Amino acid sequence: MKWGMALRLGALLASFSVFAAILAGYYTFDSSRDRLQGRAERSLMATTQVLARHMQAGFGTVARDTSFLANVAALEHDRGRLAEVFKASLAAHPSYQQIRFISARDYGLELVRIDRRGGVPVRIADEALQEKAHFPFVFEALGLAAGEVYVSEFGINHEGSSEEEALPVFNMASPVVQGGQVRGVVVVRVAAEPFLQNFNAALPAPYGFFLSNRWGDFLVHPDATRTFGFDRGQRILIQEAFTPVAALIEGRALEAVLSQQGTDDDEARVFSFVRMPFGGKDEGRFMVVGLSQPLAAVQGEVVDLGRSILKILLVLSLVGVALAAWVSRVVTQPLQAMAAATQAFSQGLPHGELPVARKDEVGDLARSFQDMEQQIGRQITELNASRDAMAHLAHHDALTGLPNRRMFEQRLAQVLELSRRSGRDCALLFVDLDDFKAINDTRGHAVGDLVLQAVARTIVGAVRQVDTVARLAGDEFTVLCENVDSEEAALQIAAKLEQAFEPPLDIEGQPFPVRASIGVSLFPRDAQDAHMLLANADAAMYRVKQGHRRRV
Repeated sequence: MKWGMALRLGALLASFSVFAAILAGYYTFDSSRDRLQGRAERSLMATTQVLARHMQAGFGTVARDTSFLANVAALEHDRGRLAEVFKASLAAHPSYQQIRFISARDYGLELVRIDRRGGVPVRIADEALQEKAHFPFVFEALGLAAGEVYVSEFGINHEGSSEEEALPVFNMASPVVQGGQVRGVVVVRVAAEPFLQNFNAALPAPYGFFLSNRWGDFLVHPDATRTFGFDRGQRILIQEAFTPVAALIEGRALEAVLSQQGTDDDEARVFSFVRMPFGGKDEGRFMVVGLSQPLAAVQGEVVDLGRSILKILLVLSLVGVALAAWVSRVVTQPLQAMAAATQAFSQGLPHGELPVARKDEVGDLARSFQDMEQQIGRQITELNASRDAMAHLAHHDALTGLPNRRMFEQRLAQVLELSRRSGRDCALLFVDLDDFKAINDTRGHAVGDLVLQAVARTIVGAVRQVDTVARLAGDEFTVLCENVDSEEAALQIAAKLEQAFEPPLDIEGQPFPVRASIGVSLFPRDAQDAHMLLANADAAMYRVKQGHRRRV
């Protein structure tokens, strides 16, 4: 019985079926794990978003209380009764540490101050009241309208407190407006730990809670030693611990999910972070809120499935190995030449003769491959030619063939860097045609295009071969001159260029007078960067044009 390619291919497909079963089992396990992890990540992100919204609502509650107390202070003239209102608010909110009514006069003198001491609201005696005008929560709040609230950044309280009282806090302040005039501010100081405890207390034990300010400093971390590092002269940043969070800090993303492998002392975890707006709507401030969860809890459900699939994979793998050995002897030998040719072609190397003379399926495949190779070769040649043309168009002006603005800016950056290294000056000439609009209006745009082409040839012919001539736009041209040792050398180049425009240009055999204004700027004398160098040359050109004299 003759073993044709059909029978051999049938046997090969049979072995592929076995391997397909193995791959299907593997990918079933892998996709199940990925789906479970993806579901857990989405769930963790949703939990983080809900937590952020609850925190925003908590900040909003404090803001409303602050605004309400400011309204009370505006209506209540008896400081004793106002103090009782402040005490009642402290008693109702365990996280409030202090409420003050601070005057807009007398350097921000405290008029009423209630502190929480030993868990009890206590009014501070008048002789112990202090001036607070230098604190941001005073002078920032004084500039707000009635009902608006200023929110400070989280920080450690060092405002006249002992070390035992130096705890993480933030302040909210609202102006007290009476008769259309700001009389002072009401400031509510909130202890960060009990305030935030209201939000993360309900999280299960495996969850970790993170919070950072807009610069990335940790405010909350499972490891308390990593928080408020800036108060100890350190910067412990969330974007350094979790690199993808840098996109949130920089405003390039609003949320991020990532996984980190564990160490000897810690297990692998999955993390989610969201960017939470913080403070006034127009301030652009924010905080980063994050949660973490052990990765083992995410993948635990797939362990049993993996064990069952593994048993099946072991059996099918043994069968597959036996079939592969048999198929390799029967089928692969005739295809070795094709495999070698394919590999050489993929690497751009020459290869041996293909079995195109065969009359079976291998011969058909070899002939098809040969045709494909020839077609791909032709297409690659055409593609390279097209790519070269596109590259030239991307960096050159289509009308004059000169470098365009994009290529000029690249070349200018290179020349300035070389000038900085070598210490030799360079010059930039800005050339603008006089009354070019009149040429377009009276002679037509076709003649205007011919004039621009002739101008380009004139400029190229007048300057040095090492100089770069470019067309920026319209009738604006530039000449970049390297290694210009002095102002006189630059002016000599400009003078030569000006002389080139004295005779009329040749436009289709007819003389055509054209004049140009030229501005010159030197690097580094006139500018320290490319933008200012070009701007100064442009400005110099306009001074020439406004002076109505033919000079550089």
